[in-house]
Amino acid sequence: MKQPAIDDFGDLVRKDRVHRRVYTDPAVFELEQQRIFNRSWLFAGHESQVPRRGDFITTQLAGQTLIVIRHEDDIKVLFNRCPHRGAKICETESGNARPFRCPYHGWVFDTDGRLISSSLHGDYGDFTVADADLNVRAVPRMTNYRGFVFVNLCDDGPGLEQALGPMMSAIDNLLDRSPEGAVELIPGIHRHVFPGNWKLLLENISDAAHPPFVHASSNEAGTKGRLEDYRMRAEDVMSGNNQAAGMLGQSKLKAFQHGHSYLAAIPIRIKVSREAEQEYRTAMVQSHGVDKAETILNDSRHFNIIYPQIMLQSVFQTVKVLRPVAIDRTEVSVYVFRLKGAPQEYERVAVQFANATNSSASVILQDDLTTFANIQEGLAACAGDWVLFANGYGNDIADGHGAVTGEGFSELPMRSQFAAWRDYMAAGPSGN
Repeated sequence: MKQPAIDDFGDLVRKDRVHRRVYTDPAVFELEQQRIFNRSWLFAGHESQVPRRGDFITTQLAGQTLIVIRHEDDIKVLFNRCPHRGAKICETESGNARPFRCPYHGWVFDTDGRLISSSLHGDYGDFTVADADLNVRAVPRMTNYRGFVFVNLCDDGPGLEQALGPMMSAIDNLLDRSPEGAVELIPGIHRHVFPGNWKLLLENISDAAHPPFVHASSNEAGTKGRLEDYRMRAEDVMSGNNQAAGMLGQSKLKAFQHGHSYLAAIPIRIKVSREAEQEYRTAMVQSHGVDKAETILNDSRHFNIIYPQIMLQSVFQTVKVLRPVAIDRTEVSVYVFRLKGAPQEYERVAVQFANATNSSASVILQDDLTTFANIQEGLAACAGDWVLFANGYGNDIADGHGAVTGEGFSELPMRSQFAAWRDYMAAGPSGN
């Protein structure tokens, strides 16, 4: 298959309207892996998943299988590959290994990847276990930010805080909602795969205009029946979607450099008892003071997008992580966090919200997944090279510091994502 030329990526603005070029060529997907995901800061896991020495999880990022492991008091992220013959050292999603033993020839490694011993080492000539080239290789760059483990597979480029810029506030707000300033991942993951390109999910998360149409049936269900006062149910989320269209039409949204953005909150109330709410607010004031506690709790956003991989809802303690599998196939993992020091009812609400919106049985999720498949099939039609993202174009307001504000149904976040996509793709392969 012919490799697409850089010149084929086209311009962002065409004929005074904003478009995104349609790509269905698998070769473009391979370039996205190399030029976007290979050089972006990607979420690899949370430190609460590996609390004891030797605890590990495995994950796949930018086409690479990685091990996130606790080594003494710190965390290491290693490529899941034995330096001997290339076998995966870890074959399970999680566990405890002290030490690692490669399943192929029994080479043994410490939890930091250092080779301890090997079978038949006397037959390898001048080989010694002290040879650093025979250690399991660590990723080029790793940062543990307040418990969130990020990796970058490129050995140069901006650091995490520089790359995320103002979107660091999304992570901070989630953590600051804990009276102890820390969160723990609740065991269990919602995971699903849809037959569509990864960009469709990011574009839809940013889209305030689709709920009355895509979610019409579930919106209607959310308006029926009596909703309980202190227990979150799926109907509450459906009802919130139903009210969102009018509210979001006047709300603000912001886009930043590198494709990051956030959308204002939809009207879904956190339903806990008055006693739990009072206990939580008292704990927050004791930890942060009155003014800061109010600032933290009033920072209400629907979704924060950390391009190109993470979608974070701090109000409901939820993080979505996408993984491109193919040009027309995307895997999504959804994690829920517990606010340390908060009443248990807040944990329950977070789990109920995740179940209502992200479980395989969620009618809201199925609405979106059906739409993604619909769009993917539609884009394959020979009906032109461009799709339109012009809503709000010309009304966006730049603040002079890299942030742009739009209103309501503006497709500003999608334009920002495409601008980042184009910049990454035009920059050529990474330095690794």
